[in-house]
Amino acid sequence: MKVAIVGASGAVGQEFLHVLDERNFPLDELVLFGSERSAGTKYTFRGKETEVKRLQHNDDFKDVNIAFVSAGAGTSKEFEKDITRYGTIMIDNSSAFRMDADVPLVVPEINAVDAKKRPRGVIANPNCTTIQMVVAL
Repeated sequence: MKVAIVGASGAVGQEFLHVLDERNFPLDELVLFGSERSAGTKYTFRGKETEVKRLQHNDDFKDVNIAFVSAGAGTSKEFEKDITRYGTIMIDNSSAFRMDADVPLVVPEINAVDAKKRPRGVIANPNCTTIQMVVAL
């Protein structure tokens, strides 16, 4: 499985890296994307150094299975089609798609089955305080 992290240099992107490693997420290849400022930064993941690529409008997501996106709502909206065009599942951490009827808003402990219904190839992540509330209820 090929996995991408968009916004890899940010705090949430770094947490994605940590959690993927900690939970031994089954991936064969990892691709990191970021801003022009972050491009070229190198991170070590499972003993392999990976360089952040600049996020651009191109075919970089052609063979990616899952993209974890945490680069802000504007970036998510701008790059949605580039990310999902070839079937990549986009899991978005911003507020960009939270109110879109054709994008499931998923809290895995509550409605994981909804993640299977993603006509646009996007799964939205609710606000962090909302997640805590619905899990507690």
